[in-house]
Amino acid sequence: MDAKEYAKHRNVSGAMVTKYLQQGMIPSAIRKGRKWVIDAEQADKDLQERLQVPDRKPNVQKLNLATGHQQSLPSLAANRAIREMYAARITKLEFEERSKKLVPLDELKLQLAKLHLVVRDNLRTIPDRIAPIVAAETDQAKIHSIILQEIRQCLEGLKGVDIS
Repeated sequence: MDAKEYAKHRNVSGAMVTKYLQQGMIPSAIRKGRKWVIDAEQADKDLQERLQVPDRKPNVQKLNLATGHQQSLPSLAANRAIREMYAARITKLEFEERSKKLVPLDELKLQLAKLHLVVRDNLRTIPDRIAPIVAAETDQAKIHSIILQEIRQCLEGLKGVDIS
């Protein structure tokens, strides 16, 4: 048989058989021009010796503990491992929440919205407070200093704001 037929016989890809042939793992195969002539029985023995793999066993799916996913039905031990992994994740989240490393997203959004309103209101009142003072000034440096001082006071005033 040729390499393509042997690949079907082994239930592997043609590229894998070509790789075996190029690496000399099937010494019983004979090359005739661009084709290979392979004795399937002898080639199986050759591969078994070189790959040191016993006859094919049923495909057993392994559990990926990082994701908790697998292809076939999990064993009891795999189910326990998955359950323990998720329980550990939940426990970690609860600990981080209690130690104030985590806060609920809706609570955070509410606090940020309150802070935004306070900042907006403080900044909106600046022109009303300094317009008469700036209008009376003619020195550009003095005007700049007045505006900068007012903005600084506005932002400093946010330190004491309680948004909870």
